Amino acid sequence: MENKNRFVQMAVVVFAGFLVAGTLAANLSGKYGQDGWRLYFTQMGEALKQDGFARESYFFYVLRLRLLEAAALWLLSMTAFGAVSLWAALGWLGFTCGVRISLGTMVFGRRGILYFLCSILPQAVFYIPAILLLGIRGFQVCSFMRRQRSFSQYRRIRMGRDLLLLIILLLCLLPGIICECYINPL
Repeated sequence: MENKNRFVQMAVVVFAGFLVAGTLAANLSGKYGQDGWRLYFTQMGEALKQDGFARESYFFYVLRLRLLEAAALWLLSMTAFGAVSLWAALGWLGFTCGVRISLGTMVFGRRGILYFLCSILPQAVFYIPAILLLGIRGFQVCSFMRRQRSFSQYRRIRMGRDLLLLIILLLCLLPGIICECYINPL
């Protein structure tokens, strides 16, 4: 249990550090970043107003994208690069959040924070537990491999638990994907 708490604390530190880095990068981007953000919101708003915007095709696009990301992290967590890939994914999430909230605030003022929260919060409620599950699993595999050095032993001992964790992971991702596509496609 102590290792899980330590992982969550380290995850918060990594996320916060990259959030600050994303904020700094957005502030240094200046006018170019603001113009890109304004263009993004304009184009997305126009696409959503059109009758031809196919939410079903957008759903399958996001489904494929998120499941590929989760599969890549799941597979990488079984290798020596597992811990590094999980930290990189968490860092990237923090960095993109920092960029989005900063550019949204620069372009729209206080409403930018509201845009950010509305664009990320519905799916984040489901994605954050999925990321934490992947992270905890990755660090369990790494610690087991350091002690035992045999993946065949790991498979025999933990495969049933990993299958259950994979089902829970998919049950966390699917509602997040539905929120991302139908509740809030921004």
